[in-house]
Amino acid sequence: MEIYSLTEHLFLEFNTTNPPRADHRGFVIEYEFSSRFVDVAKLIDGQSGVTHMRGTECDVRVESNRETQHIISSPNYPQYYPLNTSCTYILDGLQGAQNLERVILTFLHFAVFSEDEMDTEDGVCSDSYVGVAATTGTIKATLGDGESSYDVQLCTRYPPGDEKLSPIMSDGPRMVIVFSSDDQRINDNQHPLGFRASVQFRTDFGIPGLPVGDSNKCQFMFNQPAGFFNSPRYPSSYPLDTNCTYYIKGRRGQKVITYFEQFALHQGLSQADLCGDWLEIHDVITEPDGRESTKLKSRYCAGALPGPTVSAWHSHEMRVIFHSDHHGTATGFKAFYELRNAPAEDIPTSPRGRCGGRVGGSGKTAGWIASPGFPNKYNKDLICNWEIGVRKGYMVLLNPYHLEVEGEMTALGANCQNAVIRIDSDMTNTDAADGIEFCGTDPGKISPILSKSNIMRLSFLTSPDKVNGLKGFNFTWTEVRLVSDEETCTSSGMYKCTYSKFCIDESLRCNGIPNCGLHDNTDEAHCNVEESGTDVRTLMLAAAAAGLVILVSLIVLCFVLKKKFGKKKKRHHHQQRQQRQPFRPHSTSQTRRPHTSSHDEIEYK
Repeated sequence: MEIYSLTEHLFLEFNTTNPPRADHRGFVIEYEFSSRFVDVAKLIDGQSGVTHMRGTECDVRVESNRETQHIISSPNYPQYYPLNTSCTYILDGLQGAQNLERVILTFLHFAVFSEDEMDTEDGVCSDSYVGVAATTGTIKATLGDGESSYDVQLCTRYPPGDEKLSPIMSDGPRMVIVFSSDDQRINDNQHPLGFRASVQFRTDFGIPGLPVGDSNKCQFMFNQPAGFFNSPRYPSSYPLDTNCTYYIKGRRGQKVITYFEQFALHQGLSQADLCGDWLEIHDVITEPDGRESTKLKSRYCAGALPGPTVSAWHSHEMRVIFHSDHHGTATGFKAFYELRNAPAEDIPTSPRGRCGGRVGGSGKTAGWIASPGFPNKYNKDLICNWEIGVRKGYMVLLNPYHLEVEGEMTALGANCQNAVIRIDSDMTNTDAADGIEFCGTDPGKISPILSKSNIMRLSFLTSPDKVNGLKGFNFTWTEVRLVSDEETCTSSGMYKCTYSKFCIDESLRCNGIPNCGLHDNTDEAHCNVEESGTDVRTLMLAAAAAGLVILVSLIVLCFVLKKKFGKKKKRHHHQQRQQRQPFRPHSTSQTRRPHTSSHDEIEYK
C-alpha cells in the first residue's frame, strides 16, 4: 500500500488496545521525500467539485453540482508528464429521483506518447496512454481488482478537432479516465504535452432525438422518417415538475402520424388533481410568410390512452408537450411516429384509395356514415375523414347508431389505443379543436353530438401497427334547427320535435330512425295509426278509443258474472229441497231379515 501526502506534511498516528487483539508484531514504514511526485494542488486548480482522493498520488474525483462544467488535465500539463505515473479520474454526475446526468468528455489537447504507436487494428496503446471507461461494464472492470477494460484508448499526438477527439458520452451518471505513463521519455519537440479535457455534466432525460436549446431543457427534435419518443427516463418514473417539448417535423408535403404503445400518468386522489400531469398534441401551421401558429388537437390526463393521431392536412409538423407537477409520478409513455407523404386533398372527392368524403348538400337532410366495409371488420392503418355540411342556419346532429370499435370508455377518459373516432363539432374555432374522442362497443354511452355551425368533421383512424378488427360503426346524421318552446318551425314541410325542440324535415317522420336527438323519439311515435290534424288530436282519439274498449269490456264482464251467479243460486235451492225428509215415529218391534250375505242388514218398518 502506498500513501501520498497532499502537501509537504504527513501525520501518522499509531494506537494499540489493551490487551492486544492479535499478534503484536508492529509495522515498518518506508518513506520518501521527493519533488517528482504529482503536484495535486496544481492538478485540482482550485475548482469547485474537484477533490483529491486521499492516500493516492493523483487520483481525482469530479462531482457535478447540477449541469456544471470542469477541466481536467494530465500532471504537470502543459509540461511533460511524470514517468511511471498512473492517475485515475472518477467523474460522477447526479443520480436520484429528481436528477440523472450523463458525462460528456471532450479532449481539447492530446499528446501522450507510447513507445509503440497504437495498434490501429486492436485500438490498444502498449505503454503510455489515456483510457476511457464510459459504460457500466468497463467502469466495473477498471475500478475492480482485475484487468482494466476501456471503451476508448488513446496515445500519440492528435491535432485539435481530429475525429479521434470527438466527444465521448457515458451511458450513465459515471465515467472513469485512467492516465498511465511508462519509464520512457518520448518527445516530439512540440507543445503542449499531456492532455487537457473538458468535462460536462448534462441532464439525461433518456429521450432519443436531437437536443434543442440548453442541455438542461427537455426539448428534442425528431425529423427521421420514423422513430419513437418517450417521457423522461421511461420506463422508469418521470421526474416531478418537468416540462418536455417534442418537435416532430417533416418536410412540406408530408404529414405526421403518431400512435402510443404505453401511457400511464400520475392519478391524484381528487378530481382536481386528476389532470396535474398531462400531455398535449398540437398541429404546427406554417404560413407562406414563414410565421408559425399552433392549434391544440387534444389533451390527455391520467386514465386515458391516446389513439392514433395524424397532423392536419396543411401541417407537416406536430408538437407534443408533456407536463408533470410536484404531487406524484408514474412510468409515463412511449409513442411512435412516422413521416409520410400528405394526400392531395383534405377531404377526398374520389373514394379511390382513401375512405371518407363530403356528406350532405344537394337537398339532403339526413343520411348515414359507416366505417369502411361495415359490417365487415375494419383494417389497420386507416385514415378516414368525412365532412358533413348542411344549410346555413342549421346544425348537424350526429347519432351513434351502431358502435363496435376496439377500446373502451371509462369514467376517466377514452382508452382508444388502436382505433379511435374523433368528432370536431366546432369548425369555426381556429385556436383549438373542439374534439370528442371515443371508441368501445356500447353506443348508449355516447350521446348524440350537435355541431356549433353548419359543418361537422368526423375522423376514423386505426393504428399502423395492429388492430383487432371489429365491425366498426354506422352513424346517422340529421340537419336540425333549434327553436324555443313558443316558436314553431318557420319553414313549411318541417316537424318540431316535442322535447328536443329541433325542427327536422317532415319526410324524416316514421322512417324507422330516431332523428330528434337524445330522449326524444316523437318523430317515430304513432307511426302505425293514420294521423290527421295535430299530435294532440291524435292522442285524444287514441285515448277515446281505448276508453270505449275498456267500457265494452266491463259491460260484457258484468253480464257474464250476473248470468253465472244466477245459475249457481238456482242449483243451490234445488239441492236444499232434496235433502229435506218427512217426520216418522220409531217402531217398537223389529224384524230381522234372513241372512243373505256376509253383511247384516237392518230394515226399519
